[in-house]
Order: sequence, then C-alpha cells, then structure tokens
Amino acid sequence: MSIFGTRNNKKKALVFVDYEYWFYSYINRYGIRPDVSAWRKELESRYTIVDIMIFADFNSPSIGEELANLRTITNTIIETGTATQVRKKDMTDFVMLDYIYQSVSDRSDVGTYVIFTGDGHFQSVVKYLGQKCHKNVVVYGVDYTFSNRLKAVAQSFELLPTQQELDDCHSKMILKYFARINNKRNVTPTFWGTVEAVAKFNSVPEDSIKASLLRLITNEYVSQREIKLEKDKTVRIVVPDWDKLRRDGVFELPQSKK
Repeated sequence: MSIFGTRNNKKKALVFVDYEYWFYSYINRYGIRPDVSAWRKELESRYTIVDIMIFADFNSPSIGEELANLRTITNTIIETGTATQVRKKDMTDFVMLDYIYQSVSDRSDVGTYVIFTGDGHFQSVVKYLGQKCHKNVVVYGVDYTFSNRLKAVAQSFELLPTQQELDDCHSKMILKYFARINNKRNVTPTFWGTVEAVAKFNSVPEDSIKASLLRLITNEYVSQREIKLEKDKTVRIVVPDWDKLRRDGVFELPQSKK
C-alpha cells in the first residue's frame, strides 16, 4: 500500500448473533423481520469485522426462510437444531456460548466482541470477556426483551429496532395492503379503515400504522380525495401514487396475474 494511503484505524470485531432471539422477538413484538444487511453495514462503519457467526435452529419454516438473507452477510451459520433435543432454545445458547469462549484463545488479536442476545444466561460470559480478558464488549438486544441482568454487566448496549427500521417496515405493510385491494371495487380505503385493516392483518399497533400513513401522505406517495357513493353520499379515501412510488424506488405494484 502507498505510504500516502489511508490507514484503517477501526478495531477488529468478532460478532455472535442469537438469531432465534432476534427473529422471534421482532416477529412476535413488532411484526417485522430483521434487516440483517443494514445491520452489517452499520457494524462495518465502526469495526473491521473478522467474522459474523449466526446461531439458530432453522428447522421451523418461518425462520428457515431467513437463511438466504443471512448468507448475504456471512458464511458462518451454525445450525443448532437436532432431532433429539428437548429444549431447543437452551441448545442454541449453549452452542453460542461455547463458540464465544473458544474464540478468546483462537483469536487473541480481536479486541472487540459484539454479542446479539437479550438472554440473561450471557451475563457470565460478558463479565468474563470484559473483566478477565479486557475485551470491549458491545451487546445488542431487542427493546422490551433485553434482560436487566445482562444490561447491568454490559460495557455498552444497543437496542433495536431503530425507529427508521420500524417506519420503513410499517410503510411497506400499508403499500402491500393497497396492492392487495388494487382494482377491488368493493373496498373503499378510507384513512381510518386502512389503519385498522393494516394493523389487524399484521398484528401491530394502530398508532404505528397511523404515523406511517401520515408520512406517506406528507411525502406525497399517498393522496386523499373525495368520491361520491350512492345516494349522493361522499367519502374521503386514500390513494397511492403508484408511479411516484415506482420512480423513487419505494414500492412497485406487482403485475397482475392473467
């Protein structure tokens, strides 16, 4: 490298992810799926990533569908499922803990450990890495599912999802709803009718959908207009601007099947 080249001062980091915890926490609490590509990009802005290790039992179809996305950010995916295990989640924790302890001697050149879990079982290894091994330990967890015991021993922690992540996901829920009802004459998409339908279908709070729909209107991706129904009744509906959504790369209306 040229003597005039830019020196990389980022610290080396090993990343360990309890993906069962991340995935099911997102699905059950927020009705969204993790954006693993955006998360890796955010980590790369801070660290030189040595490896990202993903741990989970992928036998369930819902989480099994995540494998394609996960392979875009790492080749190190550890399947923790077995045919005979009784407590699957404990097995994932055990395997992940074993890899973390082994890495201390195998990768002594790494000074930062990023651990994605909210499970209190990991408080001992976080203390060990920080106090005994003098490593910088950053713990990621999902808001409202993060063990207070783990928070207490973590040198630093980050809570997900970000507000932007939630906003983008809720906006897509709304646009997918509009796509489903497109050209259906028996559906009249009012503002509040849309909020209620999307919130119920996706099991997310109405306030979150309302806020996202208002943002779509403010950004002129959705407009409001009045239409006349029978007996001169007027109703105000919400209408997506499919052309603008497509041009801006926000959402493209799927082609109808012939």
